[in-house]
Amino acid sequence: MKLITANLKNESAKIFAHKKYIVFMIIEVIICIGAVCSKLLAARLSNGMLTMSNISTSITMMSLFFEAVIPFISIMAVCELFSAEFHSKTIRSIFVRPAERYKVYIGKISAVLILAVINMAVVFIASSAADFAVSGKVVSFGYSLSAYILDIIPMLVVILMAVMLNQIVKSSTMAMFLCIIVYAGLKVMGISFSSLSGLVFTGYMQWHKIWLGGGMPYLAASFKALLLLGYGLTFGAVGYYIFRFKEC
Repeated sequence: MKLITANLKNESAKIFAHKKYIVFMIIEVIICIGAVCSKLLAARLSNGMLTMSNISTSITMMSLFFEAVIPFISIMAVCELFSAEFHSKTIRSIFVRPAERYKVYIGKISAVLILAVINMAVVFIASSAADFAVSGKVVSFGYSLSAYILDIIPMLVVILMAVMLNQIVKSSTMAMFLCIIVYAGLKVMGISFSSLSGLVFTGYMQWHKIWLGGGMPYLAASFKALLLLGYGLTFGAVGYYIFRFKEC
């Protein structure tokens, strides 16, 4: 466990050594503030038909950030920790340490997941704070917080998918391109073909709608949870199998 923790700290330090991830968070804050200002402007122009008190910015921001922005950032981090290190051979310095490959594997995935969670927290805090600053309260705070926590699960599945795809190629550019194409292709497939929408994991990026909306029986929701679990286990197991025997 100590080796996993040490590797997690090392991988996290690598990620945040890149200033672009801090820049992404700053941009997220700016977007959230801009969304609240737009909502305030719309409320004033509607002559009372719209109000600031019935719309939660943290919820309205989820579609943009959870379906596109944060998956993109997570995929980028995965490519830098996996394919980029294999391509540059810097992964050798990690493999010579007295740590099994599965510990290295877990540490890298955990570091990317922490990055994703931090980005989710930034969006939640920034949008909630902006709402409070403008209207004096935060709409549906408990619901929003629960939604953000639940949506960590599909984000982890996206990360595991990206990790698995990164084991196939060594070039970080090609890995990035492959991950984005596969993710976007699955999103389009789920939207274009209604019969497949419930079978692809990208359709569950807003996982909270199943559990907090109250519109789906718990038995059906449980089957969807098992489906998502299956995706995660498959991506994680296949990715680790290749990673374990991959030469650098």
